[in-house]
Amino acid sequence: MTKELTHCNTEPPTELSRRTCLPKLATFGGVVAASSLSQANAPIRTKAKIAITLDLEMARNFPRWEDTHWDYEKGNLDKGAKDYAIKAADLVKAKGGHIHFFLVGSALEQSDLTWLKKLVDDGHPIGNHTYDHVNLLATQPKEIQFKFQRSPWLISGQTIAQVIHQNIELAKRAIKGSLGIDNCGFRTPGGFHSGLDGREDLQKMLLELGFDWVSSKYPAHLNSEPQSPPTEAVI
Repeated sequence: MTKELTHCNTEPPTELSRRTCLPKLATFGGVVAASSLSQANAPIRTKAKIAITLDLEMARNFPRWEDTHWDYEKGNLDKGAKDYAIKAADLVKAKGGHIHFFLVGSALEQSDLTWLKKLVDDGHPIGNHTYDHVNLLATQPKEIQFKFQRSPWLISGQTIAQVIHQNIELAKRAIKGSLGIDNCGFRTPGGFHSGLDGREDLQKMLLELGFDWVSSKYPAHLNSEPQSPPTEAVI
């Protein structure tokens, strides 16, 4: 491939990718500081670069742990989720920053998009998170998304690659058509320990869809038991 799909640019614009950025940016910052020592008049960077991101989707196990309804309607955000997003965005903006949101495209089917347009007007970038929150690493049709297990006829006759491509493209068109903005980056639903490493087919697909960077890596880490508070080791 003549153009590589990157996980995080060394000089990222406002549309930063998440999860793996900090180690790379820390390394980059170290290079800047070291090189500055050889430049008498060059200032040394003293501020960290961080990315605050939030996926605009409904989470499973909400409001009760046994609830899985939202697995089927990831984009049907309720009032609480919208209010949370707006409040978080306002808090960050008041401190001079922005939140990079990643939107499940089906949220744009709702009749009132005032809250989303406020985020856009306030300068918060909106990235593509697929239309139905599909699993890019699915190996069987039933693994693509829960709604397709329940309604398999929606994707009958299509390959997994075709379904995923169509889902990303649909979200891309929905964001552009409903909000009038270009998709600001792409995030895979769910994070993967190795991101999209070794999946040149998916990298090529995303490049062809117009994305030149992706947020996909989520390193393995300790976690607490379900319904239990995190331990000191986890924190």
